[in-house]
Amino acid sequence: MTAVITGAGAVSAFGVGMRALLDGLGAGGSAVSRIRSFDASSFPVHVAGEVPVPRVDPAWLAGAVGDHALVSELGASGALRDRKIAWGLVAAAEAWRSAGCDAHDRDASLVLGLGLEQAFLEDFGPIYERHRVAWDREANAPGVRFRSPVDLTARAVHGLLGLRGPTVVNASACAAGTLAVAHAASLIERGAADIVVCGAADSMVNPLGLGGMCRLGAPSPRDELDACRPFDRRRDGLVIGEGAAVFVVEAAPRAAARGARVLATILGWASTQDGFRATAPRPDGAAARAAMAGAIARSGRSPEDIDYINAHGTGTPLNDPAECKAIHGAFGAHAERVAVSSIKGAVGHLMAASGAIEIAASLLAFERDLLPGTAHHGERDPECNVDVIGPAPRRARVGALLSNSFGFGGQNASIVLGRPA
Repeated sequence: MTAVITGAGAVSAFGVGMRALLDGLGAGGSAVSRIRSFDASSFPVHVAGEVPVPRVDPAWLAGAVGDHALVSELGASGALRDRKIAWGLVAAAEAWRSAGCDAHDRDASLVLGLGLEQAFLEDFGPIYERHRVAWDREANAPGVRFRSPVDLTARAVHGLLGLRGPTVVNASACAAGTLAVAHAASLIERGAADIVVCGAADSMVNPLGLGGMCRLGAPSPRDELDACRPFDRRRDGLVIGEGAAVFVVEAAPRAAARGARVLATILGWASTQDGFRATAPRPDGAAARAAMAGAIARSGRSPEDIDYINAHGTGTPLNDPAECKAIHGAFGAHAERVAVSSIKGAVGHLMAASGAIEIAASLLAFERDLLPGTAHHGERDPECNVDVIGPAPRRARVGALLSNSFGFGGQNASIVLGRPA
């Protein structure tokens, strides 16, 4: 059974909503800014792809998602300290509305990719240290139980939409969002579901997230708004980001029967594992190549049928050349002709949500015949010998595209999307 995307919602550094994302990318802009949501003065870097909502106000969130009771409960529990819960709710609400879903669609399954809950990480240690003797009693207190589970964002989305289908959460690092959409398509392909809400939400824009990434040496040390420069000779690191993208994926006959607008067809997907290092890709790109080749093979297309690659493109010294080697391995001679870009210079690296936001960004190709540019890209690195789109978007009519997500720990995922009929 063919799976199609009929609804999409997004929250990114460009703002709230798919329109903000597509308009921002379509204009060739960058939304990286100085961090405002917390005091980052003691950190080595102070820029991020931060959603332009410095504080998650419960009244604003309740209005955005249309559920005052749920937001009140989340606020009372302290869960809204974790910004990705808000972004996941807002993106899910937009996806549900844009797909034209209603109470008749609540048998939908839910598949989300997530990072660890910030509230969980903040609360678990102090609670344990303060209450070792009374651990069972304290851990079972209502507020702690509600804000601690790693799947809290999924629970909140499930409650918001009133879904009755099963829920699956994966924590596959930077591949999580792409794998969530692939899982949804797989459920539909084998007849296990006919409608699935899927996507990812994450935020590293907090002291724990930024501090951890700085300890790894992953962010660019230049601390400028143009710090992330994918495939550029001067690239020296990533910029962290936050946000969410959520989709409604349906069996094609179901979507046709209810007259739903199709945004894209999910043609193929594949996942591999580097088996190399936790914080570095395989230099030869072999596993990433296998993910791309597997997704293309499953789609029933040939490499020559792919018109655009939305690259993982982190802007780090090791990732970009490894991905380009993988592209050459998977595409052969076509590797020098297929257009390639990365949106991470524009919105930052959304970690678990990076694949989801990049799938959302790729819809620009089908909706407006525009390929997103690569913000801040100036001089191509000779090791990145592919057709990199510069900062300005490129006008092109795309029949099929491929999106890559290559995560920490070597988790790789690629997905092929087709233009709706």
